[in-house]
Amino acid sequence: MKRIAWLLAALLPTCATLHAEPPEANKMRVAILMFDGVQVIDFAGPYEVFGQAGFAVHTVSRDGKAVTTAMNLRVNVDHAFDTAPVADVVVVPGGGVDAVSKDAATLAWLTKSAGAARQVLSICTGSDILAATGLLDGQPATTFHKHFDHMQATFPKVRVVRDRRWVETGKLVTSAGLASGIDAALHVVANLRDVKAARSVAMHLEYDWSPESGFVRGLMADQFARMPAQPLQFPDGTDFAQTSSTGNAKYWETEYLVTSSLAPDALLQHIGERARADRDLEVLPLPDALQLSWQYRSPRGGRWRTSLQAFEKRADDRYRVVARIMRLE
Repeated sequence: MKRIAWLLAALLPTCATLHAEPPEANKMRVAILMFDGVQVIDFAGPYEVFGQAGFAVHTVSRDGKAVTTAMNLRVNVDHAFDTAPVADVVVVPGGGVDAVSKDAATLAWLTKSAGAARQVLSICTGSDILAATGLLDGQPATTFHKHFDHMQATFPKVRVVRDRRWVETGKLVTSAGLASGIDAALHVVANLRDVKAARSVAMHLEYDWSPESGFVRGLMADQFARMPAQPLQFPDGTDFAQTSSTGNAKYWETEYLVTSSLAPDALLQHIGERARADRDLEVLPLPDALQLSWQYRSPRGGRWRTSLQAFEKRADDRYRVVARIMRLE
């Protein structure tokens, strides 16, 4: 019995590896773009997926030097642009992308590498870097849920998709924020190997991969919030510190801790005046000066209600404001 147990232990995969390593010549190569400000999960999640699938993964930066991530993690890099091997898969993570999406050397490397690759995957705001090459012009693509409007305004030739966890067009795959890069990386594994291989990797990672019915951040209720079109101008020093934000596709609640020279009722009165001047909002009559609510129809579908509730000032002179968004139909 001990011998059988030992043999099974030797054959079964460990926590560290899923597959026996294939010969180096048979491995598919994955290049992950690295830059200062890169988001950790955007590159680390796909790195784990492709590594567990038996792909040969390497990282690439402009000069091959270490980078500092968005959370100040220092990461060594394998190659500079001019020494990196040709890759079958190119991964473009997000994070702080303003500078890198305007860097001519990065865009030139990405354009060339994408041409030689079988698949190109962007994660989160990495879509900006990919879009800046022009490769997404005329194509549907998605991005981080707080980045939809920015991407639409910055890259008007891209058809921004808000209701998918990832979007595939030809060899290009764009994914929404953060953890969705893991889903999209599994999808790429399924494309290049097969679905069984992708599901095996997901199971080994103890990851609930549900490509047909997965969570889509862009469909949550807060994405349908509608504030007054009139400018909301608050006194200098006014600060809204978000303390929580949670909900689902039909209801969302966000709580703020407010610092302002405006009293709670005066703050809501100011917002209410702007809401009443917005013809697309139906402001509801409420007897309580610490509550404000309006209804509207979203261009993306459905009738919605946004409500604000303020609370009296605390001992530290700050006060809570709770915003609620509810789908009515």
